[in-house]
Amino acid sequence: MAVDEPERHSSTCPDIRSKRDLTTLSEVEEYETGKFLRSSFAYIDKDNTVWFGEVPGIRKYDLTVEILKRELRRIPDEKIYPLHDKRMSYELKLVPRMLFEEAEILEFLNHDQHRHPNIIRYHGCTVKRGRITGLALEKYDVMLQYRYQNVPRDLDVAVCMDGIRAGVKHLHSLGLAHNDLNPTNIALDAEDNPIILDFGSCKKFGEELISAGTPGWIDEDYTTSAQQHDIIAMGKIEAWLREENQKRRSDHIRE
Repeated sequence: MAVDEPERHSSTCPDIRSKRDLTTLSEVEEYETGKFLRSSFAYIDKDNTVWFGEVPGIRKYDLTVEILKRELRRIPDEKIYPLHDKRMSYELKLVPRMLFEEAEILEFLNHDQHRHPNIIRYHGCTVKRGRITGLALEKYDVMLQYRYQNVPRDLDVAVCMDGIRAGVKHLHSLGLAHNDLNPTNIALDAEDNPIILDFGSCKKFGEELISAGTPGWIDEDYTTSAQQHDIIAMGKIEAWLREENQKRRSDHIRE
């Protein structure tokens, strides 16, 4: 299911009025020493045109609107967005291919017989200029990663893990492995039911992976889709949740 929007032509200069208009703004540091290297920033305009820029030696707090406008460069659609025509998918570069394949997986999981309450609900994709520019997904306010920071009540770890396992078991029954389970890829609804998302690494068992696994949630790097990756990740998630629960109880006792 796709929503095809009329084509518009973006201006040659992005309409940036303050740093708050940016889609992302971050600082890049040297991995080993922590030395500041550069600021990088991106902007996606109303037509889903992507702009990117980076400036060495200037901290993000010192960036001005003039610098942003001068350094932002338009990224060609073909480097980011896949063509909506499946017949052309074999020609895709890495990033567009990942988005195209995730859309395919979500379309499959959205079929009535494949839906599951612990897997994100997919509502289709947006298409501009003949390319997939976005995925329309159910919105949730809380990610598992930040559950203990954002919600005051305790989390029932057993119930949460039961939901995650149910969603993963459903995926496995369809011959699919998620391959990148971690707390940033799991949302929580208002009743703390876990919702698995981010299917960019989801593939049939045995298929080659473009990218997979998040450091800290895997035992080793891997390049092939397998159930075991999800099983290991769920064990690490449960251990992390129980540790976070214990920290929270200890903090309450000290207070």
